[in-house]
Amino acid sequence: MIDATTAKAGSPVAALRSTLWGRFRKTILAIRVNRTPRRLRLCESVSLGEKRVVAVIQYETQKFLVGAGAHSVSLLARLGEDRDFSELLTEWCERER
Repeated sequence: MIDATTAKAGSPVAALRSTLWGRFRKTILAIRVNRTPRRLRLCESVSLGEKRVVAVIQYETQKFLVGAGAHSVSLLARLGEDRDFSELLTEWCERER
């Protein structure tokens, strides 16, 4: 029995090994993994210190401005709506009272 590791270049064993490796490589490269596109993603975030953060989160085509602390998460605004920031801030402050 001939050991494949001791086969010399140009021998039938080396040719067979090369052919099998080529087929194996071609098969592996043909495999495709279909991943489901992510619908939820973090667009951007800013740390405010003391375990507080403000972030823009996107779900499908909608974007949200979210504030989070050590023990809570709050929706600050829905982005993409044609509203003035001062109006959004006033509305948020009234909700917090």
